[in-house]
Amino acid sequence: MVEEYSDEKLEEILDKAYEWGIAFSKSKYFEELTEEQKQESEFVLMSFTEYMYSYHELLPEKWDEDTLEECCLYTLPRKISANDSYFESIAPVLSAFFAFLSEKNILKNASRLIRRVKKIDRQIVKNARDPRNWGIAKSFAMAAMDAGVDITNEEEMQEFIALYNMQQLAKLKRDKRKTGTKTKSKKYKVGRNDPCPCGSGKKYKKCCGRCYAHKF
Repeated sequence: MVEEYSDEKLEEILDKAYEWGIAFSKSKYFEELTEEQKQESEFVLMSFTEYMYSYHELLPEKWDEDTLEECCLYTLPRKISANDSYFESIAPVLSAFFAFLSEKNILKNASRLIRRVKKIDRQIVKNARDPRNWGIAKSFAMAAMDAGVDITNEEEMQEFIALYNMQQLAKLKRDKRKTGTKTKSKKYKVGRNDPCPCGSGKKYKKCCGRCYAHKF
């Protein structure tokens, strides 16, 4: 049975996950991770927990193998704008985290979840690298990142958007000369209260418009 979504419940879940994450970072399971995986662990755990609830409506205690696979193979690659390091860390970080939660009697089916996420490890990375799996907002955010833009910096994002709009206008003018048809340009604009270009569903000011302030 899925949980009916609410913003209040999401905040409660994320607060709980953050507390688990702090304890996890002091455990033997965390110590077995590589330095790169440790650096990515907070983002992996918090984003996985958030999307399992906000997109799949599952509380942590109800996580199951099939939904885990759908989230890791399709939801995260479609929504999360990050480099390979993040996606390569998903399986090892979640495996260690599940083992930790099992030891604390928080997660009852940890062994099954661990087997499933390890099985799809390479496919997660493969799906995340394929632009065909990206949402429109992520495609834009990845273009910004490829251009060296810090998507958490509002000023840099606005400068990139202005450049992007100029490039699109120039392209439309070239197309107009070729076809002889009139075409209106669509300008991409993001305000602080607009949906974040990364596709998280949050407002820009509450997502990429701010850096993650807390670290394990």
